[in-house]
Amino acid sequence: MNTTPCSKLHLFVDGELSATEADAFRNHLTRCADCEVGLRDLLQLELLATRALAGTEAEAPEGGGKVTRLRPWLSRAYRTAVPVALAAGLAAVGVVRMQAEPELPGEVWLASATERTLDARLSHPKADRFLPYVPMRGTAHSMDVLPLRPLAELEERKDFSGIAAAYALRGDWQQAEAFLARAPESADKDNDRAVVVMRRQRWEEALGLLGGALRQEPKHAQALWNRGLALHGRGLLKQAEASFREVAALPDQDEGWKQEAEARANDLRNKRESEGARWRQLVSEASAQLSEGKADVAQLVQQPAVAREALYETVRTATTPGAVTALLPLAAELDRVGGGTVLQDYVNDMAARDFAVRAPLAREYAKLLKGEGTPGVLDTLRRSQEWDLYFGALVHTGEAAKDAEALQALQRFAYGSRDPWLSMLAERERARSEDLAGRQSSAEQMLLATLRSCEAHRKLLNCSEIY
Repeated sequence: MNTTPCSKLHLFVDGELSATEADAFRNHLTRCADCEVGLRDLLQLELLATRALAGTEAEAPEGGGKVTRLRPWLSRAYRTAVPVALAAGLAAVGVVRMQAEPELPGEVWLASATERTLDARLSHPKADRFLPYVPMRGTAHSMDVLPLRPLAELEERKDFSGIAAAYALRGDWQQAEAFLARAPESADKDNDRAVVVMRRQRWEEALGLLGGALRQEPKHAQALWNRGLALHGRGLLKQAEASFREVAALPDQDEGWKQEAEARANDLRNKRESEGARWRQLVSEASAQLSEGKADVAQLVQQPAVAREALYETVRTATTPGAVTALLPLAAELDRVGGGTVLQDYVNDMAARDFAVRAPLAREYAKLLKGEGTPGVLDTLRRSQEWDLYFGALVHTGEAAKDAEALQALQRFAYGSRDPWLSMLAERERARSEDLAGRQSSAEQMLLATLRSCEAHRKLLNCSEIY
């Protein structure tokens, strides 16, 4: 008795396999070219049989509206209809293809659903119907099985993107990816491939695909939406917000998509602002403890990114050499964590400065941090040669992103400091400069590169400050 998986093809098509056996055969089907061809041929024969006998041997519903199942009827019909269809050969297939394409049942794309579990948007119009988003709980796939006959019809039309979308809606990403590979190149294909890789949290790969889609169609609604998701996933909250706002501004869209895009953009703005405020509060509190001599160094180094930023701010606002030297224990502990002596060297260098000159500038810098800066303070700091104060003021005000000369000064100090944190802040300001100049793609690539560098030092640095 032949018990190979291929021998179960007819049982699979007839619906006579158990649920477990059917799942196993579906997995086999994705890897067996012979069964794939066989399935297509069987479904084509069914289609021909159905159309050849339409209106002649169909059994009428019996009492109570009961309808005879299609498969048993087709089994009997094969004895007459299939020979006729085969005798007609390609001509019969040609007649089928010349007929108007039948409307596929909506359940191929889960038309009866009242909510969606996929936050990304697929390109196929019937798979992109707006529904309220409710995240899927757990990792189980949808129990809705794709009907085979419409699946064969889609393959006959070579609508591989449609098949992929149907599988994606059911959470079958392996099948979705396989059918997308057979679809012709297009912006829609790049968008849907991005949806697949986003499920694996491969955010930068998704951004590359979405960038390709948007170069072909700059107002591709689904690609802009998914770009917002990918940027959010990568942590670029400001850029993600902008992408969702661009979606919300597109004309001729379902109002539901517009409203959800606007809501997501607002949520991202609020998250970015709250995270920024929380970071500034942590740094401010740590800096105040250091300035007052009340800081517990052992406790501070438990949050090395906060401690590092607080150390810099405390040095910049110190008005005596002794206040700077008092920060050496913290600098030593942070250098121990990160390796090297960069922070100890910085503290020693600043303690050796002429405080008759530096102290008034440090007071001006402290006012700037409180939003009380004297007009012209940036120019004063630039001329003073107290480069660490000028650096902090440029970062605090964002002026380096607007002024090429200020940006160059920022970069010179950062790269000369040997501190990766200052270098990454300089790269962030350079990316912001690109963004202000309208070169968003260049800015995004710079930020992504800076993030990758920051993540190599995640224990020491606060990468959310790069965003």
